[in-house]
Amino acid sequence: MDHNAIVEEILRRVAQKISEAEGSCAECADCGGKPGLLILTQNHGTDCHATLENEALKARYHTDCALMHHYEVDLDAYEAVVLFNLSCDAMAALASGACDTAYTRLASKAILSGKKVYVPTEEVELYQYRETAPAAYYNMMQQKLDLLVASGVVICAQASLEQVILGNASPVPAAVAPVCAAAAPAAPAPAAACCEAKAVRIEKRVLTEKDLIEANMGGVTEVHIGEKTIVTALAKDAAKDRGMTIVRDED
Repeated sequence: MDHNAIVEEILRRVAQKISEAEGSCAECADCGGKPGLLILTQNHGTDCHATLENEALKARYHTDCALMHHYEVDLDAYEAVVLFNLSCDAMAALASGACDTAYTRLASKAILSGKKVYVPTEEVELYQYRETAPAAYYNMMQQKLDLLVASGVVICAQASLEQVILGNASPVPAAVAPVCAAAAPAAPAPAAACCEAKAVRIEKRVLTEKDLIEANMGGVTEVHIGEKTIVTALAKDAAKDRGMTIVRDED
């Protein structure tokens, strides 16, 4: 390649870079200053596409899909993240912090960065095994999901996702209680221990959903509170979903 050809090739590449940069600026202008809402999925589906194109969400947010960018996105440009395809593997990786895929690494970074993270109930793979999984194993996996919820991840039904993200509705917890193992004929003592109540007293003015989840992760099944303690609606739902009892003691 002669000298003139080399110069022309350099100019072509520079022009291409400038064009790409201008294109990025145009995209930012199209956002109209709106905060970003990132759809994070492992594979495209009808529900995630519907969320991406939701008119009410697009009126408030600049919606985008991480998969379309091969997960190469700047999280600082987004206020909230919606996780789809939360498989058991991905959930376990997020709960342990051992994220080995682009999907889980980006989801972990979103949680660590304090982003608002939402997961449609229907996208949680664990719930598919509610009726078939061994009790001990299911409860172990449920604790991993509880850890994510305690870390700020919001799980709600797909039908209410739009209103929850927009702040017009409170998330309704999934009605999935931990499984209590049935007594095995050859080992009745361990089965009885499984269902043995573990009580704790929580001294707070307001008892929240997070308090119940964290207590349940420690094996607590019975929570004692003061006579004047206020119990939020979500806390009541969390206790019901996890088979916990709230006992109001006399002060």
